[in-house]
Amino acid sequence: MQIIEKYIDNHKETDQMVIALGYFDGIHLGHQKLIKRAKKIAETKNLKSAVFTFKSHPLSILAPERVPRLIYSNSKKIKIIQSLGIDYLIFPEFSNELMLTKAEDFVKDILVDKFNMKHAVIGFNYKFGYKESGTPQTLIDLGKKYGFEVTIIEAVKADGITISSTNIRKQIQKGEMETAKNFLGCYYSISGKVVKGKGLGKKLSIPTANINIDNKIVLPKNGVYKTIVKIEDNKYKAITNIGLNPTFENHPYSIETYILDFNQDIYGIDIEIYFLKRIRGERKFNTLEELVNQIQKDIEIAKK
Repeated sequence: MQIIEKYIDNHKETDQMVIALGYFDGIHLGHQKLIKRAKKIAETKNLKSAVFTFKSHPLSILAPERVPRLIYSNSKKIKIIQSLGIDYLIFPEFSNELMLTKAEDFVKDILVDKFNMKHAVIGFNYKFGYKESGTPQTLIDLGKKYGFEVTIIEAVKADGITISSTNIRKQIQKGEMETAKNFLGCYYSISGKVVKGKGLGKKLSIPTANINIDNKIVLPKNGVYKTIVKIEDNKYKAITNIGLNPTFENHPYSIETYILDFNQDIYGIDIEIYFLKRIRGERKFNTLEELVNQIQKDIEIAKK
């Protein structure tokens, strides 16, 4: 997959493209249907498939105070799009210049003139251009003017609920990891580098891996979770605590993971944590013995 992060005024792709358009946070099942449709159309027409999305959320320019926490980092987004077999990822930063670009200018000057778009694939609620003035019907009309076709993907539902990035964020923040999985098509995960913590787990003979936290990423509700940890190409059963560890006074917010049947030094290594199920909320225990006994019970649940 070729990634195009920047393009200049005279940029012109020679390949004719079918382009999937959207922000695609989470690459959920609805997004996957849309992107797969673009790939299928490209194969049928002997064209190249592409995804056009942005590195930064459009609200970061339009209304910074309303920017949502993201489901996935850009690196995770790239991996998923690549796994779907797309030829091109057009991945610029959202900028003031783009914010002020009129809908028709965005289509003609960028999608058609620079990226040779012959077919657009969009969601039913896709909006584009200055003040989100462009709608699916706008794109259909512009297609007739500039010589491209448009395919609109209707809402995808799971458990009778329309799948959307907003709904997925809500499920994650409520700790409803199984529902989030039904919307995403896979278990929600976060990644980070293992860093030094306070060493409290090691003192209790339950050593934990602490990871650094990206404050742009949505995190599950505080509590203890049954998780899977991916370290390089290996996966391990685990339990992960997210929150303030109220048993210990003035403990900073942290993400700590006890990895079952594992005793290697992984400081400085990037790991990925998949959240399977919320076991319980955080609790303040009266003694360390009570805390250790509860952790042992949590571990037994994680083993199943």
